Amino acid sequence: MASERTQKIYGSPPQSELRLVLLGRIGAGKSTVFKTILGRDKFRSEGVTCVKKQGEVAGRTVIIVDTPGWDSVKHTSKHIQEEIKNSVILCPPGPHALLLVVPMGDQLSSSARKAIQYHIELLSVRAWKYTMVLFVSDAEEKCTYNEQNQMLERANSILVKCGERHFHFEVGNSTTQVTELLKKIDAMVAENYEDFFIPQVYYELLESKIPREVTELIRMSEDRVSRLEQRYKRELKEKDEQLSKYREAEKATEMLKRTDSSKLLPPDMNTETQDRTGMQKGKTDQQTVALQAIKQGYREEALSVVQHYVKPLMVIITSVLGALIGAVAGAQHGTLGACVGIPVGIVVAVLGSYAVRGAATAARDVPGTVSVKGPAVQNRDEGKPFYISSPSGFNKDQ
Repeated sequence: MASERTQKIYGSPPQSELRLVLLGRIGAGKSTVFKTILGRDKFRSEGVTCVKKQGEVAGRTVIIVDTPGWDSVKHTSKHIQEEIKNSVILCPPGPHALLLVVPMGDQLSSSARKAIQYHIELLSVRAWKYTMVLFVSDAEEKCTYNEQNQMLERANSILVKCGERHFHFEVGNSTTQVTELLKKIDAMVAENYEDFFIPQVYYELLESKIPREVTELIRMSEDRVSRLEQRYKRELKEKDEQLSKYREAEKATEMLKRTDSSKLLPPDMNTETQDRTGMQKGKTDQQTVALQAIKQGYREEALSVVQHYVKPLMVIITSVLGALIGAVAGAQHGTLGACVGIPVGIVVAVLGSYAVRGAATAARDVPGTVSVKGPAVQNRDEGKPFYISSPSGFNKDQ
């Protein structure tokens, strides 16, 4: 991750020519990686001399030097040691990356780790700065996440020396794997300030021609650069951790704000609408009750007026009708009978009208009630009927 960020910081374009050296024990899979990167099927399986090939990969020239594999520290011949030392000279002025090929699943015993350290340092201790561990596996045999972690744990001492640079290369998935590998190498080159590994023989020659004081200054400068790189990586890691904590705290604060704001939200519009509907309904009930009371009052007043003016008129009309009836009935006995029938009819008619009036008055004096359909405002929640008592003596003067 640090390599990718370093590449972004320096923003350097990829090298038009990339020089690589493959290192590893016998049978590690160097030749397979060689063929996969350059896209060549026919190539030797293992040899005792270095082989240099080049080809066009992703629009750029890639030079690869394949070295003979080693066995162990004790059993490595002088010839193999010399071939490993000379491998970096075959790609002048020096390789950009040393790819240490390790099979995925290799147990990496203590003797195997010592052999790796011994053969890498044949090129000098400076070689670790340009070394990347390439864990190789078959694309058809997928490695689980746990297997990869176990492999990283076994190779921990080697990874520490090369700055934790590693890549899982699946043979058989060349289209994407080669592209990703070249990106990883470009990132390492950018991290090394676009520098490449200078073979030890050239390095010693340069040192012999440079005064001791200058050489000491160069070494001090290299040490300082190395310390600055380690400090930069450490600070970058700390910044990443602080950024992660800040983002988590920001998320927690945002959640608290949302929770607090939900408590201050306005009441539910549905509840408010229901309350308004209830208030309107209560007002309607009040208005209905008041309207019915007014109607009842007008009705009582109208009846009172009718009674006040109609009573004398009804008596008069009844008397006239009684007189006519008495006159007609008495006419059968002559003029005298007609004259007697008129007062008799009037008396009978008046008595009959007073009898009818008394019955009407008795019926009117019975108290009446008006039932309002629907609950009134006071009893709306209880659902009880609301009654209005009709005043018995309601008239126009009231």
